[in-house]
Amino acid sequence: MFLNMHLESEIVIRRGAAAVWSFLGSVENIARWDRGVVRATNTKASPTGVGTEFNTFARGDSDWGRMSYRIVESGPDHCRVELTSRDGNARFFRSGFWTFRTEPHPEGTLVKCRVDFSLRLRFLFLAPLLWSARSGMGTDLELLKRVVESEPVVKPSE
Repeated sequence: MFLNMHLESEIVIRRGAAAVWSFLGSVENIARWDRGVVRATNTKASPTGVGTEFNTFARGDSDWGRMSYRIVESGPDHCRVELTSRDGNARFFRSGFWTFRTEPHPEGTLVKCRVDFSLRLRFLFLAPLLWSARSGMGTDLELLKRVVESEPVVKPSE
């Protein structure tokens, strides 16, 4: 038995979708906007994105808090990332997926983040804590907005 949870948040970033995806597509940038990550490293790169694997770390000086992920779906307006590690904090989850989607918006790009995960039965007591921490997603998206909007605008060469 598992408890399935679903969290969503969205934000408008005053940049085009190409700039947003360029930033999100770089694993090294995760630590710049995700408060729970101090560093991230690619472990397997794929030119199409799908199949790319990476780790995030909660502490910079060790492997403590390592979580492993794989990009399982990617398109011009979306990306879906799967949690692949099963130890550390990942042991709480049977499965976990993060989906990012973008849509045009009059002020730039609407970024939607969706998290779907299943808690293992023995960790059901964490559900209220995770539910109450859902505002953290919005905080991370605010950081994403700030960082992307502060990046220099690259104009296409003529």
